[in-house]
Order: sequence, then structure tokens, then C-alpha cells
Amino acid sequence: MEIISLIGSVQTFFYLLLFGSKTQKTLSDYILILFLFLLGAMFFDNYLRNTNFYELHPQYWGITYCFPILSGPLLYYYLVLITSPNQKFCWSDLLYAAPFVTFLLYFFFTYYTLPVQQKILYFRQATNDPWLMIYAAEFFIVFSGPIYAMLGLFKLHKHSKNIANAFSYSDGISLSWLKTIFVLLVLVNIFTILLNVFSDVIPFVTYKTADNIAFSINVAFIFFLGYKGFKQKLIYNPESEIIEIEQKVETTAVVIAASNNGLSKYSKSGLNDFDGAKYYAKLINLIESEELYLNEKLTIKNVADRLGISVNHMSQIINQQSGKNFFRFVNEYRVEKAKTLLCDPSNQKYSILGLAFDCGFNSKSSFNAIFKQYTGKTPSEFQQVPNPI
Repeated sequence: MEIISLIGSVQTFFYLLLFGSKTQKTLSDYILILFLFLLGAMFFDNYLRNTNFYELHPQYWGITYCFPILSGPLLYYYLVLITSPNQKFCWSDLLYAAPFVTFLLYFFFTYYTLPVQQKILYFRQATNDPWLMIYAAEFFIVFSGPIYAMLGLFKLHKHSKNIANAFSYSDGISLSWLKTIFVLLVLVNIFTILLNVFSDVIPFVTYKTADNIAFSINVAFIFFLGYKGFKQKLIYNPESEIIEIEQKVETTAVVIAASNNGLSKYSKSGLNDFDGAKYYAKLINLIESEELYLNEKLTIKNVADRLGISVNHMSQIINQQSGKNFFRFVNEYRVEKAKTLLCDPSNQKYSILGLAFDCGFNSKSSFNAIFKQYTGKTPSEFQQVPNPI
């Protein structure tokens, strides 16, 4: 098993070098670099444990013991940053590191500064007769990762709603790869906890074996995270006015439960129904006359700027007048355009992917998925049906 941990460590530090060469790094990049460094150190620590290094050099026992406490919050903080329009550090962000710093300082003064023989006695006592701080540290080490992974999944769910209200595309901004990471983190952590529980009951499943299995799974996890994280680009332009529309942080809609008082959720937006209908008619005319939906990178801000209204009012108008979010509103036009092109016999000589690009889609996968969602057929199946419109 030591070779797997060594591979994971080398792989992680390779990504650190790769990120180091990246120009114009953002704050989220630096957070991911720190996260990868922690994982690389933990991989190398596991390699040393499996090679009996610590039996020969007990003064280094527990050098990465607190690192798992910080890894979960760091990955979640990375998600918070890349889903934020402005990647700015706030002093309150240090709270993510508070448990890690607390336990690191505690063990620094009670363990790390001790002579070697006292360290050995301390380690044995903590293993055989743990006290409150040891139990507390173990709790954060075991549960910090899965808890923050679950919080990450909730954050990603909210993010998917926000981008559906602000963007007409999802490629490169949906963060589906990060959702996979968080799901895997939850599953791997649950698996590890179960193995560690059974290690006390089933003799051949030792605590060390459980850790080695988890580290083996994490090698693939690191490869995926490093590769995707390096390729991830900014979702929001720092100078853009696109914000998390669901929050309505300006003077627009304040969500009020209709069941409580019968008021519209946009009752405080400042936009009345008459103006909403007027702007919606202008929107339809603009979209259809200029075929704005053919712009593969169309955002709600592009449209709002053309109509001279705020992004949040534009979102409200689309939601109220069409009952759709911006993503669905635009992509219905694209699908209808695609249906027309697919039915035209003169287009048989062109590839379906080429036609997809002509309709405003920016990838084959998104075109196939969206087209099937709206029509119940794949583009190729639809094209084979005579006169389907």
C-alpha cells in the first residue's frame, strides 16, 4: 500500500507545480493549492507510516495529525469563492480555519514541543486512554470532511439555480465535476468510518487497512480534482453586475411566502405588472428580431443592458411573464431553431454538431441533453422522423 500513497503524494505535488506555473492566479486557485498541499502531505505521511519510518523516528509522530481538520473547510471555501462574483478575502473567512488552529496550538504546546520519550508516552496515553481534547480532535478529523461535503452539495444546488437565472449556457460554469467530488467525499468518508468501526470487531480489518483503502481511493480523487481545478475558469466576470439573483441583494424582489399573506414574491421589487408586461413584449421582439439566442455566451445582463433595465428586474420579468428561468427561456428558442434546421432537407449535408453551433449551443453534450429534454428525442432521432414539426 505504501507505493499507492507515494504515487498520490507525487501526483499531488506535480499539480502544485502545475498550479504554480499558472498565470493570473485567483484567490480560489491559492486555496486549492493549499488544499492540495495538505493532501500531498497526508499522502506522504501515510507512505512513511507504511514504511515504518515513524517507528525509527518517533519524534515525527503526528506531524500531519491536524491536517484533515482543515481539508474539508478549505475545499468548501474554494467552492464559495468560485461561485462568488467577487473573490475577495474577508476576515470572517478565517473562521473556516478556527478548529484547525485551535487544535494545532493545543498540540503544539502539549505534544509537539516535548522530548522524544515524552512524546512516545503522550502518544500511547492518547491511544489507550484518550481525554476530552483527543475525542474532540478525532470528531473534527472524522466528521469535518463529510459535513463540509454536504454543505458543498447544498451550495452547488443553490449555484445551479443562480446560473439558470443568469446564463443561457452551463458548460464550464455548472461545476458538475465539483458535485462529483463532494459526493465521492461523502461516500469515501462513510466507507472509511464503517471500516474503522468494523476494525474493532473484525480482526482482519485493521485501522491501518481501513486508512490504506481510503488513501487508495483518494489517489483517483486527487487526479480528478487537480485536473478539473486547473482547467476551471472564472464563472463571473469581476466587473459584471451579474450577482446571485436568487438573493435579490439590491432593491428588487424580496421573497414573501404567498401562503402567509397572498402577496407576490416580487411585491417589493418596484416593478409593477404593467411595466413588466411592456418590457416583456420588448424582450420578445428583441430576442426574435435579432435572434440574440444564437449568441452562445448570452447572459441576462446582455439582454438587460439592451432594454435599459436592471438584471434583477429582467429576471423578475422573465420569471413572472413566462414562468421560466433565463436558461430555459433562451434554450427553448435554440431548440426551436434546431428543429427547423434539422427538418430542412438542404441541411442534410451538414453535421448535427455544426447545426447545433449555428443555433447557439456551445457543445455537443449540452445540445443533446437540452434537445432531448425539450423534445423527448435525440437530435439524430428527431432528424430521421419525416416532417416532425
